[in-house]
Amino acid sequence: MLLAPTDKPFDYRQPPRLSLGLAALLLVLFAWLCPIDYERQLFLDDFYQHHLLKVEWPLYPTHLMQSQQSAKLDDLKIAYEQHDYHVLSQQLGFDRQFSQSITANGEAFLEPDVFSQWRQDRQQYNKERDHLSSQVLGLDPQRFRPITFFTYSFIDDNSYSVLATVLLLLLAGMAVEWAMGSDVLLSAWLIGSLSAGISYSLYHIHSVTPFIGGSAAISGVLGLAFMNFRHARSLTVYNTRILLSGWLFLALFVAFAGMTFLNHHFDLGILISLTLSFMSGIIVCLAHHRWFDRANQPENEEEDIITHDEMPADELYRHELHHALLKISQMQFVAAEKQLRELSEKYPHDKRILEHLYHLLKSKPAELEFEEMACGLFALPNQKASNHLVLMIYNDYKKRSKSFVALDADTCLQLAMRFSRINALKEAEEVFKRGLESKRPSPLLKKAAMTLSQAFATHSQEQRAQYYQRMAAATDNLK
Repeated sequence: MLLAPTDKPFDYRQPPRLSLGLAALLLVLFAWLCPIDYERQLFLDDFYQHHLLKVEWPLYPTHLMQSQQSAKLDDLKIAYEQHDYHVLSQQLGFDRQFSQSITANGEAFLEPDVFSQWRQDRQQYNKERDHLSSQVLGLDPQRFRPITFFTYSFIDDNSYSVLATVLLLLLAGMAVEWAMGSDVLLSAWLIGSLSAGISYSLYHIHSVTPFIGGSAAISGVLGLAFMNFRHARSLTVYNTRILLSGWLFLALFVAFAGMTFLNHHFDLGILISLTLSFMSGIIVCLAHHRWFDRANQPENEEEDIITHDEMPADELYRHELHHALLKISQMQFVAAEKQLRELSEKYPHDKRILEHLYHLLKSKPAELEFEEMACGLFALPNQKASNHLVLMIYNDYKKRSKSFVALDADTCLQLAMRFSRINALKEAEEVFKRGLESKRPSPLLKKAAMTLSQAFATHSQEQRAQYYQRMAAATDNLK
């Protein structure tokens, strides 16, 4: 089951590469590292039992008392009585502070030959232990290594946890990437990993076992998905008419956090870390929307192109568009073009319909229909969501068109102003110069020149700003 935003149908030309890449990376690393770590851990458990346990076990209770960790002693005594050498190796063998204290003071309470043999055995054990992927990439509270606050999310030793993380990436991650972009998804993943890592380190300050697994990072992605799709009917199940909301991701987080909490033996610190990661995803979403709205806030000046109402969001429209896109995915291009043309007559200013029609017609750039479709796209309402699409179409159109019918003087100057507002200054200058080549002077020339001047001034390019300001003044002199 794939989820997609209802206001942005799946685009077969732009698959969610980051979500798929992260999922593949998690599976590859697990399949590669887990067997190696398993064999190495078996060796460590056996080695610790036969070479180190006899010396270190009598000393460890004193170490726990001195470091105020006496609560762990009862569980370790049970493990010792039950000959659970894996637990003993994971605790005593991984306790760096304990081994360092014996190295520094062992001569005072161990026989010289016992101490010498212990040092040799401990060096061999430490060397093998430090090759474990959890020691190399895991978040170890005993050692402050900033890079591990991110790397620990890419390795895991639990197959169920890895599969759950991958499935949630395919559900939440792909929907987020379609709606908001790869950079936002990556931010949620990394910030979720960082916030949970900091929380874990503070809560488990005396822990000797590194923290690994993608549970924290995916919790951040779930928080982002919940916040972005929290409104009703904001999600659709691909290839169906089922509509959902982001509350699904909140339910998935609760279930996932509960499962992780149980797998870590009711560790409250893990639950707190996952919750903070989920909250960080919500913060990433709020920050993105605030920055995006501010970056795309329309200027107070009069719009150059008449604006129209937003595209319709009724169920019939979505159903018809979905079926047209389905025909494209099935290579039924003639039928898809016919259905999209019918839709364009009903919704003449819908940018999604026009965009898909353009991509169907661009294989025939010599046809007049191609030029007509480009004209329709270049005349889209001057709204924040349209200018980036127009820029993409313009860059494709100029490579294909033979006659450039769609780029008359007024259109060129309107495009120059559009591109200036989204900081595409290279394309803005290029299309402005094309507009100047017209023999008929356009009334938009001064306004376009002033817009370019303001855009270059904003980017501290004073020489270019003055050039276009002089051009605007020269336009007044011509009048």
